[in-house]
This record gives sequence, structure tokens and C-alpha cells, in this order.
Amino acid sequence: MSAHLSFGSWFWLGASPQAPVRVERDVRVDVFRGLALLIIFIDHVAGNVLIRVTPTSLGFSDAAEYFVLLAGFSAALAYGTVMDRRSLLTGTAQIVARIWKLYLAHLGLFVFTAVAVAFMAVRFGNPLYYEHVAILPFFQDPATTLLQTVALVFLPNYLDILPLYIVLLAMLPLLWLLARVAPVLALAASAGLYGAAWMLGLAIPNMSTAGVWFFNPFAWQLIFTVGLVAGHAVLRGVALPRSPFLTAAAIAVVLFGLVSAAPWAIIAGMEGLILPDDWRLDLDKTNLSLWRFAHALSLAYLIAAHVPRTAAWLGSAVARQLEQAGRHSLPLFCFGIILSLLGTFALTEIGRGPLMQVAVNVVGITLLLGTATVLEWYRGATAKAPAKALPSVGEVKAA
Repeated sequence: MSAHLSFGSWFWLGASPQAPVRVERDVRVDVFRGLALLIIFIDHVAGNVLIRVTPTSLGFSDAAEYFVLLAGFSAALAYGTVMDRRSLLTGTAQIVARIWKLYLAHLGLFVFTAVAVAFMAVRFGNPLYYEHVAILPFFQDPATTLLQTVALVFLPNYLDILPLYIVLLAMLPLLWLLARVAPVLALAASAGLYGAAWMLGLAIPNMSTAGVWFFNPFAWQLIFTVGLVAGHAVLRGVALPRSPFLTAAAIAVVLFGLVSAAPWAIIAGMEGLILPDDWRLDLDKTNLSLWRFAHALSLAYLIAAHVPRTAAWLGSAVARQLEQAGRHSLPLFCFGIILSLLGTFALTEIGRGPLMQVAVNVVGITLLLGTATVLEWYRGATAKAPAKALPSVGEVKAA
């Protein structure tokens, strides 16, 4: 048997190559994850006009789907490799360590958000900030909400992605065991849980909104699992199926999403060129609508199948900046949330004119990319061995 397997034997039977498969770091993963981080910052700034040109206004899915899909892929390479080469226990221990880091980061973001919102509400006499972030119950009953925060059942707005990723990582060992038997089993179990989330209303409560988590992990685990299985395929040397049919289908979904979103409707005289209300689709984000899921996978397929790893533009200065951001996704994500809150405050208190729009976006993006550069320099400066001596798979971090 060669080092490379057929898609069918791997997917249905869980076949493994006899020879080791060398996995090189895929620059595209970091580049697009870095881009997703910038988009998340832009989308979280209330009143930001740039939202009109981000994926949320151009189709069914947005940066959240791409971020979770790439997180699943990277988690497979980072932790699946450990579970395969060392042991399930060792890989699980590393996952627990990562979960703890994410948990502490989430609590830190909560403290910053609470302090920032309280300061702005008091300083400018605007109690609407409490409602915008859905954090008012915390100031009404701090003791109860502190306990709810620690238990991850009090999630103000802006603070819902890291808890989602914590739950998804906790599911990883079981999903990986199923994928090792046969990837179809992992996907089948994931699809079953997704269906249960819709049919049985499985969800985790969120006391800040008297509802449920904005990102229902029992539904969102489906796109995470797809990324995980894709990473499993890479580790087994399985090539992505490429066909004109799949490409045409993916393009059709993306184009239908564009027509449905009708981004041109903001242009004077074109407001009426939109789909009628009878054509409106269920784009429920909390439970990951199938339209959102299909749209995100279609974009991912088109990029994976038709953007080669050796594409010239991946070596450009802009791509290198995005790659650096993608390599430091956790600190950049946290910093982006902080900047988006500050940007919202700025646009609310100073104004939403063109100059402020430019200032908020330019300053925010510059700070994010600049921080990525500093973190990359710091990692190199404190490394115990030259970067090229480090194993490529071990460098992959998901978050």
C-alpha cells in the first residue's frame, strides 16, 4: 500500500497508510484564519460601514463559520497527531490544558468587558451600553452572575465564541476515536447530534439574555467535525476529491447566497432588486442553519480545491501579515474583541461620519496586525531552537 489512500477506503473503512505521511504546514490555513480574525473585529463594531463588504452581507455564512471550520482542521493536526503517535490520554491532557487557557482568556475578557461597559455607561450617562452588551444582570446581582459566569451560563454579547470552542474541544477525543475507526462514523454521530439540537431543542442556557447560548455547541459541532475530518484526511495522506460537479455545485450555492443577500440594495435606485419575501430562507445562526453550513463548506471547498498552496499571492506582504495573525489566533481574537468594543464606544460617542469610520477600522486593523508581528518576533526571540528545527505539525494551534 502506498502512503496515499483512496478517498473511499479511508472514509468508509478507516484505512490507514502503511508508510508515514509527512504533513507540511498549510499556509492557507493561517492566512484565512488571520483574515477571519480581522472580519470578526469589523463585524463586532456596531455601526461599522465595512460590514457591508464582509461575508455576513455577501452570503449566508460569515467569519464565525470559517473560524470554527479552521479550528476543527487545526485541532486535528495539533491534537490528533498526538493521540495517534503517543496516546489518547496524552492528547486529551493537551486538550485539557488548551481548554484551561481558553477558559482563563474568556474570564479575562469578561472582566474587561464589565469594567469597560460600566465606565462608559457612567462616564457618558448612557445606560444603553448595558443592554447592548447584555450585561445588566451582572450589575444588578453580582454574586449570582459571578457564579453563572464561572459556569459559562452567563455570556454577554461579544463573549460567546471562546465558550463554544471550549465545548467543541471537549468533544474532540470522542470524535477522534470515531474518526480513527472510520471518518463516516464521526460525521454520522455529529449529524445525529446536530439533528437532535434542532428537533429536541438541545442547548445550553444563557442567563444574560434569558435564552440560550448564541452559538449552540450541539449544532455548531457539525462544522467543527467536518474540519476535524478534513484534518484527519490530511494526516492519512488522503487527497481532496476534485470534480467539475462539486465545483459547479459550490459555485451555485455561493452565487445563490450572494443573490439572496443582495449587497447592491444599498445603492440608490437598486433597492428593489432583491429576492421577494417568499424566497427568504431560515438562516438561524444559533443552530447553524443548513444554508449557512452549505455556504461555508462551498467556499471552503472552492478555496481548498482551486487555491494551490504555492499560489504566488500567498507570498505577498499582505498574506504574510495575515499568516502571522493566524498563527496567534487566541491572543489576536481576544484583542480583537477588546478593540471592537472600543470601536463601538468611539463611533457611538464621537460620531459615525466617514473620518471616524476610517479611523476606527484603520487603527483597529493596524493594531491587530502589528500585535501579530510583535508576537511572531517574540516567539522567535524566546524559542529554544531555530524555528525551522521545530516540527511543522507541532506548531499548529487551534483557536
